[in-house]
Parts: sequence; C-alpha cells; structure tokens
Amino acid sequence: MRLFESIILFLLVVLVYQLVYSRKQEKHATQLIFVSIIIIVIHIFIESYRWQMVPAYLSFGFIYLRLKTGELKFTHGINKLTWAVWLIVVIGLPVAVPVIELPQPTGPYSIGSEIYHWVDSSRTEWFTPEDPDDLRELVVQVWYPAKAVTDEPMPYIDHLKIRSAAMGDAGNFPGVFVKHLDLVKTHSFLNAPPEPGKYPLLILSHGITGFRQMHTSLIEELASHGYIVVAPDHTYDCNLTVFPNGDIADYRSEITGFPDSVKIRRQQLNTRVADIKFILDQMSTTGQLAAQIDFNQIGVLGHSYGGATVIQSAYEDNRIKAVLTLDSWMNPLPDYVLNNGIKQPFLYLGRPSWDDSDYPTSPELLEKFMGNLDSNSFRFILKNSRHLDFTDVPLFSPFSGLILETGSIPAKKAVMITNDVVLSFFDTFLKNKNNEFPNDLYRHKELEKQK
Repeated sequence: MRLFESIILFLLVVLVYQLVYSRKQEKHATQLIFVSIIIIVIHIFIESYRWQMVPAYLSFGFIYLRLKTGELKFTHGINKLTWAVWLIVVIGLPVAVPVIELPQPTGPYSIGSEIYHWVDSSRTEWFTPEDPDDLRELVVQVWYPAKAVTDEPMPYIDHLKIRSAAMGDAGNFPGVFVKHLDLVKTHSFLNAPPEPGKYPLLILSHGITGFRQMHTSLIEELASHGYIVVAPDHTYDCNLTVFPNGDIADYRSEITGFPDSVKIRRQQLNTRVADIKFILDQMSTTGQLAAQIDFNQIGVLGHSYGGATVIQSAYEDNRIKAVLTLDSWMNPLPDYVLNNGIKQPFLYLGRPSWDDSDYPTSPELLEKFMGNLDSNSFRFILKNSRHLDFTDVPLFSPFSGLILETGSIPAKKAVMITNDVVLSFFDTFLKNKNNEFPNDLYRHKELEKQK
C-alpha cells in the first residue's frame, strides 16, 4: 500500500481500539478523527483517491457522527465482533488490490516510449469478413533507451475507463476491480528523446485476451539494458484495442469446437505472423528510432499464443536472429514448422504442467519441436508457476491465484526470474555478451532445466 493509505488505516485501527476495546472510550477520539481527516485530504491530493479506500473514509465519518449524537456505546461482544469483521474488510480491500510500484529496471538507461497507429494497406481485416474494405490496423508501442527527463512517467494503462470492463470480462471479475490501475506509474516517459547509439530490436507478441502493457516490467527491463522493444496490440486478439480516434476493436478470439477450431486458429496465427512482418517493415521507417536500430540483431519473444506467433514468424522470416517463448502454445503451429524446427537460437520458459489449465497446448508437440532444433536451444521450467506468472498479472494482488492462473511462486520472484532469463538469453545471442549463459541462470533455485 501507499504511505498515506497505510497511515489512514493505522489511525482507524487505533481509533476503533480506543472506542471499542479500551475502557477510556472517548478520550482524544475527536482529535484523532480530525487528524485522520487532514491526512485523508493530503492522501487524496498527493496519492489520489481510489475506491478500495472508500470504506475507510466512511468509517471515520460514521464514528464522528455517532460520537456527536452520543450513540457510540459499545458494551456487548457482538459490537466488538462486528467491528473486528469490519476492520478486516476495510483493511483487506486495499491490501488485496494495492496500487503497486513496478520493479525498478536494473539497466543503465532511462526509458522512452512512443505509440503508433499503423494501417497495413496490403491486408484486409481477417476478423471482419462482413466489411471487405476494412484494412488491418494496429496500435503499436515502442520502448527504447532514452535521455533522462524530469517529466511524469507514463501510467501503466491508457484509456482505462474504456478498458476496465473488457479486462474484467477476460479475468472473470468485475471491471471496477482494475479501475485503480491508472494510479500505477511506469518507469517510461512518453516521447522522451532517444539516447544515441545502435540497439538490437525485439518484438513482443502478447497472448490471446492479453494486451501489450501486461508485459511492461519485462519490456522496461530490456529497454533499460539497451534494447528497442516493440509490442503491438494484435487487433481483435487483444483484450481491447483503442485507436487514436476513439474507435475500439473488441476481443473476437473466442474460437471453440474441434476440429474446426484448429484450422481457424492457424488462419488466425497467419494474421499475427503477418503483423510481426509488417512491424519489422515499419520500424525501418520510424523516424529517428529507425536510425538507432541494429537490423542485423532482431529477436522475437511471445507469451502463450504469442509464443506460437513468434516461432512461426522466425520460421518464415530470416531477419529474426533469436526466439524466446513464455509458456507458449504449440498446437496451432503447422506440422512443417514442428517437423523442421527453426534455425535461430531458441529458449522456452514455462510452467511445470498444463494439466490444470484451460489453455490448450501439448507437451508432446513441444518435445517434438525441441527435438528438431540445434544445440542453441534451451528449455526451462519455473517451479510453482502457472500461465500468467510470466506477465505482470501476479504483481497486482497477493491473492491473484484465487481467480487467475497464477501459481504459488512469489510474484516479484516470478517477474524477476523471467526478466533475468529473457535478458540473459538475448544478451548472449544478440549482443554476443560473455555472461556464461545458461550457467548464470542456475543461481535461481526455482528454475529447472529440461532436456
């Protein structure tokens, strides 16, 4: 929790203890309430209001009114029990849904970011067959090493008022639960001037129902270490795409029913692969950043369905020099990719088992694919992890595992290890750093290397 939130909740506990459990019930209570109100005003001014704190705000008002009317008398055990339960609720809400601080990037560079809206005039939109004139549009965000600035950092989520309902639908929880995310600040600065130099290019592909920002911690870590990282919202696969004019593209990837779903998923995969190729083409003409990209050192990484996306992209595009997947789907990949493998260095980082998952994949297909790769292929398991532990999702609540696919591994540790594995891999194969990869990763006891 944030500083003033913690102080407010502490004062509420002191006040309730004094009035409910102490024999000196009303001594100094009014003064304590007025001090608390002053701190609440400071909190709202500096930290901003959020709905999870509303029960705490109301508690002070309720206690004050009861004191003024002389009706605040607690002599029975039921009242003590009621207040104990109420305090658990009041404190539990902001604890369960905190405003977090994203992990501090460990690299030497500050981080800039730019957002683009691109239209691929060579493709019609696969998801809107009812409109034959609809062209494929993408919202794409780029993070890059930047000069230090003193501006306010970017919020974690843009257009949150529009996105919150769709995010709730994806996670099967009320959208109001995420309306505080606009208070979460990143370490990136919009349109900050780039730091001169040449940097490898990475393209990150999110999973189905995902969105580009849910990998912010990983992206910022990479950018701080001298990478230019591009992440699209894959239109209609994304949780929600918001275009600059306010138009939206909703989620339309709920494809079920075998055997047709496999065929449809492969068509969908082709659309995503075309997105990656289009982004690579566009980056060569993207203003000042284009001059700072080392186009001889291009890597791709993807989570979930994005993993299958980047594998097929690497198979079809030899501009790509290294590939990494996070808990990747394998089923949609065509047989010729699984049977032939890819020529680029490859790393798979995933959960121990998919048996308890709603997401389809096949360990047999992964083993088949890995068997067709050369010696620069690596497979790691992150112990006690589940599908969303390779994103920012577990950071946003200590109880995320109750409603989402996160495991028992501590959230900060899952994010730190994922970032470490990704950075070490790309440093080795795109920057040719002698960092003793993969042996440098064995210090993490939560990592298990698979043959």
